[in-house]
Amino acid sequence: MPEITIHNPDVLGKPLGQYSQITRVKASEFLFIAGQVATNVVEFTTYLVHSQDIAKFMAYRLREFPRLFANGVYPPNTLLIVDRLVQEPFLIEVQTVAAL
Repeated sequence: MPEITIHNPDVLGKPLGQYSQITRVKASEFLFIAGQVATNVVEFTTYLVHSQDIAKFMAYRLREFPRLFANGVYPPNTLLIVDRLVQEPFLIEVQTVAAL
């Protein structure tokens, strides 16, 4: 099993939502996942097409992340607003890094 520790150092600004600033991982292997959620998640990058969806995205995280991350420690998440995704109807993409 990987050794995963997640931190929010006092010397950095407080996170603006359900995410942490640092994940330190000691693992024998890493798994990079596009568009899925996996076990042992150590980092997310989220792409939204419309900035007006940020509030809905944050509401989803408030509702679902306590269930997905029962210990209340959330991995780092970079949120980006992009012009579009690979297909026009797609409005969100989540890239994930997991440790094995």
